[in-house]
Amino acid sequence: MKKTHYFLLAFCLLAAAGCNREEKLYYSSPNTIPHTNRQMQSPGFWIARNNCADKVILNSAGIALFNSKTENELKLVKDLSKTVPVYAGSELSSSLRKQIDGFLRRKLYSKNSIRTGEPFYREISRRINLEAIPRQINARYGFVCCYVDQRLLPTDDILTIEPGDSAFDELQNSSLDIGTPVVILHETKDSGWVYAYSPVSSGWIKKDSVAFCGFDEFKSFLEKAPFVVTVSAKSDIFRDSELKQHIDYVRMGARFPLADNFDSGTVSVFVPGQTKEGKLVERIAYMRKADVNIGYLAYTPRNIMQQAFKLLNAPYSWGGKNGEQDCSGFVQEVFSTAGIILPRNSAEQGQVGRLLGNFSEKTDNESKVRILDKQAAGGAALLRLKGHILIYLGMYAGRPYVIHEIHAYRQRQGLGKDIVRKINRTVVSDLYLGEGSRKGSLLDRVVSIRNISG
Repeated sequence: MKKTHYFLLAFCLLAAAGCNREEKLYYSSPNTIPHTNRQMQSPGFWIARNNCADKVILNSAGIALFNSKTENELKLVKDLSKTVPVYAGSELSSSLRKQIDGFLRRKLYSKNSIRTGEPFYREISRRINLEAIPRQINARYGFVCCYVDQRLLPTDDILTIEPGDSAFDELQNSSLDIGTPVVILHETKDSGWVYAYSPVSSGWIKKDSVAFCGFDEFKSFLEKAPFVVTVSAKSDIFRDSELKQHIDYVRMGARFPLADNFDSGTVSVFVPGQTKEGKLVERIAYMRKADVNIGYLAYTPRNIMQQAFKLLNAPYSWGGKNGEQDCSGFVQEVFSTAGIILPRNSAEQGQVGRLLGNFSEKTDNESKVRILDKQAAGGAALLRLKGHILIYLGMYAGRPYVIHEIHAYRQRQGLGKDIVRKINRTVVSDLYLGEGSRKGSLLDRVVSIRNISG
């Protein structure tokens, strides 16, 4: 056979193999999402169409009961002021071992596009030092004193499903702002990382990001009153009352004890600092009054919508990396301004609140729209898809609309192929986005609808 014939045969085989794989073509999304307009980009548009915009959905007692149910019945969040001082070492050891084994079985790539293998995880196991976990763990307590990523394994290495796709780091679990309380159960052999629980997630964080303290001091700082909650997309913290010596910013829903409320447009708050020995010290810091609310906001559709729209066009970031939000982080931040504690990931968020409907692939979309129109509360209902979650806004011209932090959507491009349009920001859209694509529209993929209410 001639060399050219070998070449043609090889080409045909490669082409045939390619037919068995889905080809992804990426495009930018239009500035205006399909079926939306300029007016829809404001909370007022949706507030004006909500007959119960100022109705208090849950008062403070109702929110406390809601949070208690999420914690005690669903076991999805933790009140760290009530944590037990001793944990079973065998449970933690087993959990950490299973996590390593789970990653080992997956096909993942490092940032240089090389598949990770047993040597990588062997080194992780050595670093974690499972053998050093005692039978009974005496918990330690502290507060995050600088922004930190929370990782599923104690490493800064990036692991991705697709080679080179660093936007989706499979080791990124969450990220924690200044003031986040944590309970520490273990540290790595080199003492560089600690395994810690926050109220809504657990994972590995850098040890030097934690200001350690005893339980009494921990609880006292947690329960200080009065307090402020941050209501801006990003709220700056300063060392001085003139707001010139910048410390960092925190995201929406962060809570700090109030120190003083000035007439100058600023407030002073207590923030956790760290001694040279890594111990907690309470420091005074300053914030703009416009960035905070004294106490939580009233839980009304108006307030939730207004908070959600403050994050309109905020960049999408998997696991909250770089201080931004993913879909569940967005939802969590918005509702936390009213004191509602939601779990960290979308699957768990889809388990809280009053269920309006669970759906299978066979459920017709008309049934979903009917529930949204008649029962779902605009500004107070969550719609869950597999791997995604959205806040319901309301109906307009017979179409259900949502606000959500989204990476991309698919669009049918003929010949049985889709293109992927990257959005990478918080947007308003209707639920027909992606209609006709292989994955279907958002509405096709909705698996549950819940009102965040008692």
